[in-house]
Amino acid sequence: MADIDLAHKLDFDYVAVDPAGKRIRGRIQAVSEKRAFAALKQDGLSPIRLQARRQAGPAFTRKAALKDAELEALLGDLSALLRAGSDIRSALTILGRRSAKASLRAACDRLTVSIGGGEGAEAAFTRLLKGRHAVIPALLAAGEAGGDLAAGLERGAQVLASRRLIGEQLISALSYPAFILLSTLGAMGLILLAVIPSLAPLVEDAGAKAAPALAFLLTVSNTLRAHLTGIGVGLALIAVGVLALARAGLLTRLLQRAALDGPARTTASAVIYGAFAQSLGSMLAAGAPMGDALRLAIRTAPWREARDRLAPVLASVRQGETLSLALEQVEGFPSAIARLAAVGEATGALGPMLARSGAFEEAAALKRIEALSKLLGPVLIVALGLIIGALMAAMLSGVTGLGDAALGG
Repeated sequence: MADIDLAHKLDFDYVAVDPAGKRIRGRIQAVSEKRAFAALKQDGLSPIRLQARRQAGPAFTRKAALKDAELEALLGDLSALLRAGSDIRSALTILGRRSAKASLRAACDRLTVSIGGGEGAEAAFTRLLKGRHAVIPALLAAGEAGGDLAAGLERGAQVLASRRLIGEQLISALSYPAFILLSTLGAMGLILLAVIPSLAPLVEDAGAKAAPALAFLLTVSNTLRAHLTGIGVGLALIAVGVLALARAGLLTRLLQRAALDGPARTTASAVIYGAFAQSLGSMLAAGAPMGDALRLAIRTAPWREARDRLAPVLASVRQGETLSLALEQVEGFPSAIARLAAVGEATGALGPMLARSGAFEEAAALKRIEALSKLLGPVLIVALGLIIGALMAAMLSGVTGLGDAALGG
């Protein structure tokens, strides 16, 4: 393929050996690393090292964090440039120079230094991300192993886009119901802590026994008011405990287990294992060996609990068991993916079949989340109306009973 045409040339530092065997250092300008290499060869030099320099431009802040959206765009743009014929270092230089965001320029610089120093794309991105998005280095390792780094970059961008879409769906699904729930709790608190106590003097003045419903509300209100400080301290301690569990990683593991084994297991498993199936299918379709592809695909699973459940699959396959049978033994694994894997094994199209089934499961999960978001809002609104209506009815019936008692007296 032809090199990428640039509006201006890039600077490359080089170390080369001249015809006399002397090692020399210098700098050369060219539109790409390939052109720089060719120019040095034409001058009779044998390049040993050739590294693009970051051109002068706005200073970048090394502390600037690379956001998920920026990482997604970086992976997609790198994939496009590699498919157009550029090499990874030239592509990073292009993107770094043309970006208006300091965080993206800094990321391109760090990647250029790492890769220019001899590291592979997997190691360079692992260093850059510092434990975030472990799926990205795994996909890049698969791409490098299969000789198609652009495919690994493209798949990484797709994974991030899919996660972003799922996150947006969850926020959309839960934000309105959460608002309704908080509104319900606020209304109940206002009634129990402010409105109900104002009725206590009426009960005392009437000298009659309050109706059971009103008496119950007065008891609840008095209990809440008497222990309000203790309740606040208790909630604060619970919040601190939750934060401590979260920092220790225990809360995350518990939540993952609850998601994979609880009422939402169908949707959670479809999202998590669907992404795993797509990654594994893409690697197998690209010609990666089963053992390597499976090992890397397990690393791409976003949850640790899922990775632990998938780990025995690798051992089973290495012992000669078929992939479909090994997947069926994974707790909570979508049966549709395992069945289609068996079809792929029988037809010789395991990679495409896995990728297709994973995408199907993920899309079905997104539809279920969207349907849930449309249902939760009306359900909670009805529940809010019923709760507030019941409280008001109990309060008004009690007041009416007090009035009747006073008139009768």
